[in-house]
Amino acid sequence: MNGLPWQGSGPWDPFREIRREVGRLLGNFESLGVRFARPFPAINLYDAGDLYYVTAELPGIDPQEIDLTITGETLTLRGERRRPEGASDDCFRRQERPFGRFGRSVTLPERVDSAAASAQFAHGVLTVTLPKDAEARPRQIAVASLG
Repeated sequence: MNGLPWQGSGPWDPFREIRREVGRLLGNFESLGVRFARPFPAINLYDAGDLYYVTAELPGIDPQEIDLTITGETLTLRGERRRPEGASDDCFRRQERPFGRFGRSVTLPERVDSAAASAQFAHGVLTVTLPKDAEARPRQIAVASLG
């Protein structure tokens, strides 16, 4: 090997070097206490034929503190994760879980029957069941023969 960084490890890829360097820099920021905001709560939306399911991870949230509303094709989830009693900002030596009020809105792919919507909360996961509006569901159209 003659000291060239790309010899012996396959073809040289400048983007691999950039990704490695960016990863190293971001790691240094996190070690300095700089956090990158992630949306809270994490949400999944999936299509199950005649229904949509929306799941949201809400560990440590009292289900009575959850506010769900549907307006048109938008589902809005609001709530608050309360700080433990007696814990102030200066008490934390590491804090990765957010506290305070939160809100997320999800635009649904099509209209739902909001009157038939339901929600369950178990093991820190909220599951919202949203039946598709009958007008929005696919319908079979009969083809008539003319001859």
